[in-house]
Amino acid sequence: MDSRAASGGMARRTFLAASLSGIAAVSLSSCIWPQPSPTRTPTPSPTATSTPTPGVPEPTAMRRSKWATDPFARGAFSFDAVGSTPELREALAEPVGERLVFAGEACSTDAPGSLQGAWRSGLVAASHVMRLGESGERVAVIGAGVAGLTAARALVEDGFEVVVIEARDRIGGRIHSVDDDEFGGTVELGAMFVHDAPALEDELAEASVDLRPVDPTTLVRSVEGEAVEPSPVGRQAIAEAQAWALEQPADVSLAAALAGSGIAPLSSEAGPDGLSPADWLRHALASGVEPDTGAPATRVSAQQFEPGRFALRQAAGPTGAIVTGELADWVDAIAETVDVVVSSVVVRVAYDDEQVSLRLGTGESLTVDRVVVTVPLGVLQTDTIAFDPALPLLHQRAISGLGMGVVDTVWIAFEEPFWRADAATDAATSDAPVLLSVVGEVPTVVMWIDAGVARGTGEPVLVGIIAAEQARRLEELNEREFRMAVLPALEPFARAGG
Repeated sequence: MDSRAASGGMARRTFLAASLSGIAAVSLSSCIWPQPSPTRTPTPSPTATSTPTPGVPEPTAMRRSKWATDPFARGAFSFDAVGSTPELREALAEPVGERLVFAGEACSTDAPGSLQGAWRSGLVAASHVMRLGESGERVAVIGAGVAGLTAARALVEDGFEVVVIEARDRIGGRIHSVDDDEFGGTVELGAMFVHDAPALEDELAEASVDLRPVDPTTLVRSVEGEAVEPSPVGRQAIAEAQAWALEQPADVSLAAALAGSGIAPLSSEAGPDGLSPADWLRHALASGVEPDTGAPATRVSAQQFEPGRFALRQAAGPTGAIVTGELADWVDAIAETVDVVVSSVVVRVAYDDEQVSLRLGTGESLTVDRVVVTVPLGVLQTDTIAFDPALPLLHQRAISGLGMGVVDTVWIAFEEPFWRADAATDAATSDAPVLLSVVGEVPTVVMWIDAGVARGTGEPVLVGIIAAEQARRLEELNEREFRMAVLPALEPFARAGG
């Protein structure tokens, strides 16, 4: 399905000025989904001046995400910052009176920071509205991501009159499928993995979105390019620091727990492989904690951090699966029965015991019976949306107490998979490593995913994971500067010759 660009104009304004009771009678304009549905973005890959990196071939294509500087995301997903608890997420998911409900991955206690967490939260939010309201009521959903569209579809099926208001010119939120012929198809700049979620997998299958189980085999190389046996020293140090933190009267950061417990600093004396315990601790933090949370160890709660719970690392397990189809197909399927107004920013939500009034950045307003707010936590932490009256203290505490992490992906295509031990191996059947990382340095790219092996296609495509402060720094670079910053992270694999 090609891109279908959205436009503004009088049709959208007439729609918003009208009562939602007339939704069914309104002729949908070019700003109302599904005409058009800008889920995918098929614009060509940006070009950059060629700057050779020693040993690393010139890429044929490159794509990257920039979630921190996206004004409608302000980050990739939530994480448990110092002092946060599961109760904060529960509080955020609780209805405000009988008119206002929140949804999104930040509201999930069992799968925060994940696709399934966002999806489930949309179903929960819809159930709250069904309990509080009655069929036929008018409901506005703010945000056309997975949570918002899922809630909207459930409410429509239950007889509510629903409109989804989306700030972007596309639907999908932090699902962003990009059609790019230089990659031979679609790349996913947002969510890519599903973990231990049979119900969600069934729904994806119904939308013809294929998944493939991910073999969590890994390859770690030294800076010099030598393959090394991963050491558990770093992970053990983190676990011991967490055990110490759980005995303290107040939560501390993971970094503070490592220092306060006396576990860190670890020895910097190199072993037979040329690597020290300190090297392996840095590797565990960079390739584990940071992509799990999108934050440095100085901000992550030592008491609440659970390795493997968050978005990326969920792939590294027996029940992890990578999307081999197109998540855009699922988003489009959810939105088939839902009216969506795009390119419309909600700036004010005023609510009382009788109704909810929404004000848009254009000055237009809309009155509904209830509202479901699904904008990302990072947006709630800004003053983009004003709530009148102010949200209850527990909701305010949840919004300020949880953290918003940054994890970006960079997709890079090459002529040949130079990083594989045997470039001629059929990746669809081989046991080649899926996750690649480097130990012995502070990496710009904390991990590489061999997309060809993970997807079983053999394509010479790598997906780099850039996390925390490195992600924020690199988002500020132009395309040429970014290229120069990330390609050197592949030098150890080029030196090794696979």
